[in-house]
Amino acid sequence: MEHKTLSFNVLETIYKISTELFESELNPETTEKIKNESLQLASFLEVTEQQAWFFAIIYVQQSMCISCDLSDLLNELAMKTTKFVKYRADLIALIEKKIIKSELARRSRKKTPTANFKLMMIRENILEAVLQNIPIAEANKLEELDIYDFCITVSDFIEERAHDAITTDQLLGEVATLEMHNSHIVAIEKLMDMEISLHDRTLLYEICDDMIRGGDTALERTIRDMYDSQKHRIIKVKEMTQQTNKLIETNLIVVNKANFVGDVSLSLTTTAIELLLGQDAELFIKKQTKKDVISADAIAAKELYFEDKLQKQIDFFSTSLTQEKFTEMQIRLEEMAMPKGVAAVFYGAPGTGKTESVYQIAKATGRDIMYVDISQTKSMWFGESEKRIKAVFSDYNRLCRKSKLKPILLFNEADAVLGKRKDGNSSNVAQTENAIQNIILEQMEKNDGILIATTNLVDNLDAAFERRFLFKLKFELPSEEAKIQIWKSKLNWLDNDNSATLAKNYQFSGGEIDNIARKSIINEVITGNPSTLDELVQYCDEERLMSKRGVKLGYK
Repeated sequence: MEHKTLSFNVLETIYKISTELFESELNPETTEKIKNESLQLASFLEVTEQQAWFFAIIYVQQSMCISCDLSDLLNELAMKTTKFVKYRADLIALIEKKIIKSELARRSRKKTPTANFKLMMIRENILEAVLQNIPIAEANKLEELDIYDFCITVSDFIEERAHDAITTDQLLGEVATLEMHNSHIVAIEKLMDMEISLHDRTLLYEICDDMIRGGDTALERTIRDMYDSQKHRIIKVKEMTQQTNKLIETNLIVVNKANFVGDVSLSLTTTAIELLLGQDAELFIKKQTKKDVISADAIAAKELYFEDKLQKQIDFFSTSLTQEKFTEMQIRLEEMAMPKGVAAVFYGAPGTGKTESVYQIAKATGRDIMYVDISQTKSMWFGESEKRIKAVFSDYNRLCRKSKLKPILLFNEADAVLGKRKDGNSSNVAQTENAIQNIILEQMEKNDGILIATTNLVDNLDAAFERRFLFKLKFELPSEEAKIQIWKSKLNWLDNDNSATLAKNYQFSGGEIDNIARKSIINEVITGNPSTLDELVQYCDEERLMSKRGVKLGYK
């Protein structure tokens, strides 16, 4: 790679300045003699002439593998401390301008650094520019890091702070400089556009590094490592545990709560992983299993039988999800400043076809289903359930972006989260369930996809959910006419009279009729003969004993 070269040799200039200044006490005759060289080096570094002198001495000391403390600098110049006091600000300026680094900030946590400079060293990017005789900006390009090395470097700075090698102010300065030299990393600009503070960006890079290394970030320990002020540590921990930090509000991190603050951890959301790692995000996002995502092509077509009123509702809802109508509908809703997402609740007695209806709607509209088992989102650990339910929506949004057609987010058997909210003071379980409900309600407001919940609840649906479900479909036990059709569809050898008799005598749901049909098929496999009507009656009686809803009406 070709780089722009300088019109003078920086290294030669440095050595000439250093040589002339040796034991000079910075007398005017000597400094005038090297004025041209001093101006050239000052221009190269974008500093003053005086600052260029000290840079040259420190550079030569470092190139000879000699450490350079303030005492070394004074010895090189044959200068007493009292005479050097007026130049103290020049050394501080070199540190603040990221030309050299030292232990300037180690020995004091005061805003004004002391003059006890230790281990002054030229920064790596400056060394590279001098050695290659190219502008510093060109050298910075050579120092550009990928996101992985970038986060590692930030983590190294935090480690230095943890050992009191630098202060928090210096840590933040290092990170800011690192960001400036690595502006090619898209995430940096995006985070700034989101108005994420330097403090929070630094923390985010550390969480990312921990994730890449395979773990979550311990909140208390990390905040202690980052901040040298106890006051700032307390403020930051409170922000996290009380969920008021901007990283949480912008859905970049989640706080994994615990019974003790020392056990609380932080982890990146899917949104943050994608923002920081781009195309590599898939490597770090948990793969959704086949159980989680059901392909529309994998759903077997089935004919379902419902009352005319419910069937019309299902047909209307299904039509609204065909891609042409769905796209047009979302455009119109957006123009009217109305929510674009579609949410529906299928409620009613078990076995009435709620879940299967969702499957058949997905099949008809070509939409995959992201299946959510609510019981799997609950955890005995405090705060873990909230994290899991947030992850569900993050995964769904990610799936939407990857899919040609927006998939259906199915909350199956969601009774536990759709019921009326409990008194938050009653128990930790009630608090957790209320928190989960609040998260779901919030996400339903934001969601621009398709959410369907199924529940056996009839009268216990929370009012807040009732308002947010655009479609509310009630599934009741099938009518006698519907049951006749179900019997005939399940057992095609039944004639009209037998199907009508079974439908009249047993008040079964479609799911219960399906159980009896399965037993009949098993019997045929075992005996080699189709079930007789008497055997079907026996199965019905057995099913009736297991189900209070199946009431025998006097079949003879």
